[in-house]
Amino acid sequence: MPYSTLPESWIHAAATLRARRESVGMSLAQLASRTRIGQNYLAAIEEARFDRCGAAIYAIGFTRSVARTLELPEGPIVAAVRDGHAVAPTSAVPAPPPAPPRRLVPNLGIAATAALVLSLLGSVRP
Repeated sequence: MPYSTLPESWIHAAATLRARRESVGMSLAQLASRTRIGQNYLAAIEEARFDRCGAAIYAIGFTRSVARTLELPEGPIVAAVRDGHAVAPTSAVPAPPPAPPRRLVPNLGIAATAALVLSLLGSVRP
């Protein structure tokens, strides 16, 4: 999704978080260590790419944790992320290819029983 099509609330939340992190002199690695959130997710958050955090619940949880760690009021930032998820287009996941048709393999138990019955019937003489 190009940056111009990202929800405005995401852009504002990301800018707020990045500005605060930089103002306290914390690196992404330090923030990752304190929040236990992967640097790739933190970088995505600061790029306003909350859609790269997985489901909306993960993006909201990560954002809440980052805001707490940076001593920011979490309510407005979490609301911005939640609002952005409400208006952001979801990426269409392609449908899996259809399964190949199943080959019908006779049940070997039935085939073996039938062969045994036929051999017994053939060996019985009236």
